[in-house]
Amino acid sequence: MRKAITQLAVIIAIIVLYFPLAVVALIFCPFFEEEEE
Repeated sequence: MRKAITQLAVIIAIIVLYFPLAVVALIFCPFFEEEEE
């Protein structure tokens, strides 16, 4: 049972770490595309 809790904690940690990066990427990708044109 403890292994399942650890896996869940790892998944939550990954989501918490990568969600801000995904938001930043969504904000900056159009900005960089406009600069290239």
